Amino acid sequence: MTTIRIIRERTMFVLSSAIIYFCFDFFIFKTSFLKSYSFVGFKSFLPMILGLNYGPYGVIGELIAIIIKNKLTNQTFLFFAIECMIVIIMGFGSWLLWHMQSYTHRVRFRYVENCIRYVLIALFLSLICAAIGLKFINIYAFEDILVWNFSMSILVGMPIEIIYGSLMNLDPILPPIYVKGKKVELVDDIRYALDGTTESLLMFNEKIEELLEREQVDIKRTYEIQNVSEEVYLRIIKKYPDIVIDVKANYDITFSIEFIYIQEKYNPFIMAKGEDQTDVAGLSIIKHRALLASYKYNYGLNKVHIVI
Repeated sequence: MTTIRIIRERTMFVLSSAIIYFCFDFFIFKTSFLKSYSFVGFKSFLPMILGLNYGPYGVIGELIAIIIKNKLTNQTFLFFAIECMIVIIMGFGSWLLWHMQSYTHRVRFRYVENCIRYVLIALFLSLICAAIGLKFINIYAFEDILVWNFSMSILVGMPIEIIYGSLMNLDPILPPIYVKGKKVELVDDIRYALDGTTESLLMFNEKIEELLEREQVDIKRTYEIQNVSEEVYLRIIKKYPDIVIDVKANYDITFSIEFIYIQEKYNPFIMAKGEDQTDVAGLSIIKHRALLASYKYNYGLNKVHIVI
């Protein structure tokens, strides 16, 4: 990934976090929906969710939104400062604690231990934030901060994270820390280099089958996933027979797979002139079986992402 792409991606994380937090926060504040202190409310699920996915960039975006809201309202400095502390503690805290205890470093909930970890982190950080409210305001602030942050992180945050993570397959921002003497690295369920040979495709299908067998996915669903993956692969290879495609795949509730290749711009989801009925059938399979299909092209890098 080039420096320009990294900067652009991180900037988008900051801007999207700021917009999302401001929309939830300012709308609730102006309409007095679910009245409470200005630093908690329905928005209280956002610090943990944005922190887990975007790390410090999510926190920075939220702080920008809080500053803008403070300029537009009559929020006191104390309440402004407490809201900033809540965002920092819930955002940075969840980000660091999750990755310190995670092997794959992906935010997903297909295992019970991941759900338990999420709940315990939410409770621990909510108690810290609540203690700050007790110290600087009163017992009612303690109760409100604890209830809002914990309940919203569980009841709203967790379902959103499950759906969002399953569809987007987002590579989380990893903290620059070391675990057991090794630098933190992102682990995919499948990482493979595909070329244009039949043997390469067969090996890749075996890897998919092994993964889904471990996850106790039934044969029909396994075949469906292999079928859609093959169709995307075949369209790319037909266009560029000699390239090597970097493939990474992850299974959560859905199967998410990315095909990455360096070549001229080519979107395999668009029908080109002169393609035959076999190509039409292949595109039809992708269209009807994929939950999500996206294509991006940046500086010579083609990135095809499908969720099945």
